[in-house]
Amino acid sequence: MTQVLLIDALNLIRRLYAVQERPYQPLTEQVTDGTRAQIIQNTDNMLRQALQRLLKDLSPSHALMVFDGQHSQWRKALYPAYKANRKAMPTILAEALAGLRQSVSALGIHNVRQDDSEADDVIASVATKLAQHGMQVSIVSTDKGFLPLLSDTIHIYDAFARQFHTEQHVQQKFGVSSAQLVRYWSLVGDSTNNIPGVSGIGPKGAHDLLALGTTLTEALEHPDCHKKLKEKILAEKAHIKVYMQLLTLRTDIQLGLNLQDMRITPAGIS
Repeated sequence: MTQVLLIDALNLIRRLYAVQERPYQPLTEQVTDGTRAQIIQNTDNMLRQALQRLLKDLSPSHALMVFDGQHSQWRKALYPAYKANRKAMPTILAEALAGLRQSVSALGIHNVRQDDSEADDVIASVATKLAQHGMQVSIVSTDKGFLPLLSDTIHIYDAFARQFHTEQHVQQKFGVSSAQLVRYWSLVGDSTNNIPGVSGIGPKGAHDLLALGTTLTEALEHPDCHKKLKEKILAEKAHIKVYMQLLTLRTDIQLGLNLQDMRITPAGIS
């Protein structure tokens, strides 16, 4: 069976870079050129090792590493505060990305960047399409935003913990199923994406509500829905709708790639 690896490039690379940058903080941008070169070389070495370990541990037949586009703005247009709390990419790393992409290619792993799309949406689109054709897909990322995609054919792998996430993991951590995560985060908030959620609703209130129906509308119409909880939700209905749009990964992006383009070349499996 075809096994496809979809790698969230910057999720992996920024974590590897952070390890190399840490000894020089908070003045990393002021280091000498020689130190800059060493930081990037070390990051490059760690990236190669991480990718080789992934190929060995997961034994994929195909792989695609997806980088974020620089001009994906639809979420910002919908909600200007989206990810406003995120730190900008360090200049040293930003200037090194082209070289790091070359290293990925040298390992036989195809990589892409669609300029007007976030990597998450590209990965979700590719994963969904491949899964519809019966292929097994493993998304490599620590980003919890991929968890709603969990299924029998789409798996989420943490390369640092070296383990797959499961429905049991989702239920234990969030108290809801993967299918309910977008609704849950829309209610309680998601600090990662700077989404505040609904004022006055915490995990317990969200759990109580989502237990009453598979959709928010269904839950609100349930006779056991508490009146005050219902009032809070209805008062924030427009905001919740926006939050759900922000948190729902797109699955309609076309890359123009076929499966053969993602096949790992001998350089990557030697």
